[in-house]
Amino acid sequence: MVRRRLASRPLAEVRAMMRSAFPCPDRVATLPVAGTAGRVTAGPVYSLLTVPATEIAARDGFAVVSGETTGAGGGSPVPLRNPHRVNTGNAIPPGYDAVVMIEDVVRDGAWSTKRAVLPGEHIHPAGSEIRQGDPILPAGHRIRPCDIGALLSCGIAAVDVREVKVGLIPTGSELVPAGECPGPGGAVESNTAVSAAMLGEAGATCTRYGIVRDDPVLLRQAIKNGVRENDLLLISAGSSAGTRDFTAAVIGDLGEVLVHGVAMRPGAPAIIGRIDGKPVIGLPGYPIAALTAVRELALPLLAAWGFHPRPLERLRVRLAGTVTTDPGYDEFVLLTVSRTGDGHVATPLPRGAGPQMALVRADAYLHVPAGTGGIDDGAEVDILLTGPYREPDEICKPTPEQPVQERKELLQVKGGS
Repeated sequence: MVRRRLASRPLAEVRAMMRSAFPCPDRVATLPVAGTAGRVTAGPVYSLLTVPATEIAARDGFAVVSGETTGAGGGSPVPLRNPHRVNTGNAIPPGYDAVVMIEDVVRDGAWSTKRAVLPGEHIHPAGSEIRQGDPILPAGHRIRPCDIGALLSCGIAAVDVREVKVGLIPTGSELVPAGECPGPGGAVESNTAVSAAMLGEAGATCTRYGIVRDDPVLLRQAIKNGVRENDLLLISAGSSAGTRDFTAAVIGDLGEVLVHGVAMRPGAPAIIGRIDGKPVIGLPGYPIAALTAVRELALPLLAAWGFHPRPLERLRVRLAGTVTTDPGYDEFVLLTVSRTGDGHVATPLPRGAGPQMALVRADAYLHVPAGTGGIDDGAEVDILLTGPYREPDEICKPTPEQPVQERKELLQVKGGS
């Protein structure tokens, strides 16, 4: 029987342990190229085509034999003997070796050029973009939108990408699915939706399971199923020491609990377990604590496996308020950001693990490493933005008509008039 709470372990130590304990899963999926943005290539990708397949025009104009333009220039145009009209991208006919741009051509009964051209001028040679068999992308490359165009242009219709499957199990008898109205003491289940969105940005394939009531038998079956179907399993809530917190006990029964309690705030009750060699992370139930545990535990593990979310933007700010922390913990403080003079000021939001709207109002967060103890009012610090920061005057404000229209749409959805 696992203890209800193990001694908190330092965050850096927990991350290092996870990287060591859980090797990267060897899972590959073949996907249509158009849907692979953000995914990571499982191996090098080679071109199936030579691009361009033949010499093509680099400018609109006329394909010519370059030697026949010798002497053209200034006020002495040279007649073109047998010019062939081409547009940019058109194939160059055999026997022609240059293109005269249309703006250098005059017509006085016959076509003439005001400018001589050299062999190969304004022509893209065959294979100048890439040749059949040449590499397009290396293994381990995160596919960008621009890469998709190159892959398709090189004849690649599908590509092998690395895949990691993450399961998310929400627990709690007080929870109801989205779209239902919770009763007294109840709540709409949202933590797994937020977690799946965060992990999906890193390239994970996420499966959200149905809500599991506070019953260790039901939880045991859900965890067994989740471990079987995924490479990483997250269990939302049940990680604390309350009378209905069964997660650690069930993980310990099915496998082993490696950590129960991480020296970070929020998110201290997090669990790291191992079942059938796979990582199982127990998240706190409070939204801010759950988000922190996903960001500081699950995402670094995915990064070690080669699945990276977009890096957060850093901003240098002056603190508007003292931040007091426990030196034994890594603490993450939510902030709002505003401009003042030629710099930025960050104001700490009221502390607390639960409020959802604090996450919405926050522009950034401050990581206060263990051993710091606190940061004084007015100190300059680096913070991490939770999204693109825009000045208030850059944000499009709604017109007076918009709220009225939105109200009409809401009434229509509800069946009103």
